[in-house]
Amino acid sequence: MPYLTDNSRVSAAGRAYAGSQRQIQTYVNERRQALNLAVAHSLAKYQISEQDIHWMSPLASDSYLEYRDSEFLERVGLAHHTQRLAEFWPKRGPCWDALARIPGGCILVEAKSHVNEIRSGGCTASSRMSRGKILAALAATKVWLGVQPDYDWTGPLYQAANRYAHLYFLAEIARVPAFLINIYFVGDPHPNPLRPTTRTEWDAALEQVKADLGIVREVPYSSNLFLQV
Repeated sequence: MPYLTDNSRVSAAGRAYAGSQRQIQTYVNERRQALNLAVAHSLAKYQISEQDIHWMSPLASDSYLEYRDSEFLERVGLAHHTQRLAEFWPKRGPCWDALARIPGGCILVEAKSHVNEIRSGGCTASSRMSRGKILAALAATKVWLGVQPDYDWTGPLYQAANRYAHLYFLAEIARVPAFLINIYFVGDPHPNPLRPTTRTEWDAALEQVKADLGIVREVPYSSNLFLQV
């Protein structure tokens, strides 16, 4: 089943009232040309054309649903990798804010409107099997990115870490063209009482995230994209 959003944050039709969820819904459904152009520009060195990008979620025609686990693979035409993903990561993996198909692969999107959304409560997996699978996946991803093993990726920055792990899975294990776009909205005034985040504030916060994760070089197949509200 697709991820069902909190009814206090969305209408009966699935339309978000505010925040990054509202903004990404708007870009995917109402500003798609601008979004495709921005995404293609951010991935220019990989020769991704805006004509190659086909958004699969969150679609107004699909009640703006978001997807995770095997469902996200199905949405982007990669369902044949479901078993391998299950071996790599336990159920209830990342729920993607937006998904797009590209020839032979996909684009994964994580969207934020405010700096305080970057950090969360960390990994909550309770079973030994699930936690062991997560730790093994994160360790492999650290090796891929040249991160020293003593950096803790299960704490407040776990959300960013598990997104990188899924990028690693798709690019290095499934061996498909896959890209992770981190979208940061500039100037979103919601939800109250938070004030709009500036580009300068995003830049400072993201430098700190890289340092705290131990990332010292560019993450392949990934980009940060700043979109004005």
